[in-house]
Amino acid sequence: MNDFTQVRDIIIEFLANGTKAYELEGICKKYGIECDKTLNPAHSKRVYLRSGFAKKSFEQIKDVVRQIVSEGCDASFVHEVEPFLNDDFFAVPMTIRRTLLNWLCSQVNLEGTVNIVQLLSPVWNIDTLQIIGWDKNQHNAREYIMQHMVRNEDISYEELFQDILDFMYIPDRQLFKFIETIVNPPVRSAESQSRYIKEINHIIGACGYRLFSQKSIAGNPIYTIEKTVNGVEGKICNIIFGAIGGKPDIVIEDALTNRLNVIQDKENCLFYTAPITSNGLSWHELVVWWNNGNEDYDLAIQQALVKRLSQSLDSDPEVLFLRTYYNFIYKQSNNNLPALIPQVYCHYDPKTAKMRDGQVYVHQRMDFLILFPGNMRVVIEIDGKQHYSNVDGSSSPKRYAEMVADDRALMLYGYEVYRFGGYEFIDSGKAINVIENFIKNLYEKHGMETSAV
Repeated sequence: MNDFTQVRDIIIEFLANGTKAYELEGICKKYGIECDKTLNPAHSKRVYLRSGFAKKSFEQIKDVVRQIVSEGCDASFVHEVEPFLNDDFFAVPMTIRRTLLNWLCSQVNLEGTVNIVQLLSPVWNIDTLQIIGWDKNQHNAREYIMQHMVRNEDISYEELFQDILDFMYIPDRQLFKFIETIVNPPVRSAESQSRYIKEINHIIGACGYRLFSQKSIAGNPIYTIEKTVNGVEGKICNIIFGAIGGKPDIVIEDALTNRLNVIQDKENCLFYTAPITSNGLSWHELVVWWNNGNEDYDLAIQQALVKRLSQSLDSDPEVLFLRTYYNFIYKQSNNNLPALIPQVYCHYDPKTAKMRDGQVYVHQRMDFLILFPGNMRVVIEIDGKQHYSNVDGSSSPKRYAEMVADDRALMLYGYEVYRFGGYEFIDSGKAINVIENFIKNLYEKHGMETSAV
């Protein structure tokens, strides 16, 4: 059974089990499912639904999944479909959810001035929720949590959120409601509220959300979650990077699907076409791609990729930056940290400046690109003399102005742009410390934890 069939059958079971026969017509209309009108859903809900899904492509079926999840559904449904889909389900990606879950589990008094049942009740319907307990039997969630977290303290926050409430897979609106519950009165106020706001904003800010206060009750501010940063809109279809020996010769094979191809010297250009979700692109994913899809790789494979990436760089400072970045990841022992992608084409003009009468993109290629979760794209530039001077070494205000104008355009589009001056790399030992501190701070800004190096 292929992925298409399995996902289709999971949705059919979900809708058939959760909907009365007389409700199906309205449900199908809501999700754009055109079922056979000659069929009676009262005879067989599954046959009726299958007639509608038979007309849909895999992408259309995934759109139905996204709609179901965004509206709020049982976490078990997300568990079932998640392995078959490449796209991230949530506005708050899995990496950020994991960081948030770890933070919740590390708190000493998460329930503040109420008990844990009162904390959970506005978010989870624990009166009707059935869970599997330590004894492998089914229990009512309220009674089980009261017994093991109020009367007795023999269940940890980790067991509660991970094993009982399936926190990682709850819909975004439910997650947001829970965050708002734990930071607002009567649960929390004063210094405790301020600390929670600061720490949670540090985590969810990485995917463009933040707790804001627009009103207060009895002098206590009330916070709600709002969207702040959208990142860069649009799905990444491919990444052209790491070119050796000049601009690659690129053609558009299919203008309707934006399918590109490098037609000459393919071995001198890297062309990443694997799916990229809003979780970004990790070093692990880049190594697996380099290793022809094989996830069983060793340090030698990683070193070979770093060596190949280094060959595309134009200067010693760029090589130092790349090697320091990947040494940092190695020392973290975490290949799920974002990859550093060198020499990435952002703009591309197949014609020369002469052919365009000088009217070409000034800055077609980025020194480095990092794709963080939440569609956040970070550009890093290492500035040598060529960024602000003429060929003869004289200063060029025009060249500098073109460079900063291009930066403004990228930032307005949603990118983050960071520049390093070549002077910072004169002393390589000091430069390594500067780079490592920058990487650590950049990761923390985007909600990623690092250990000391």
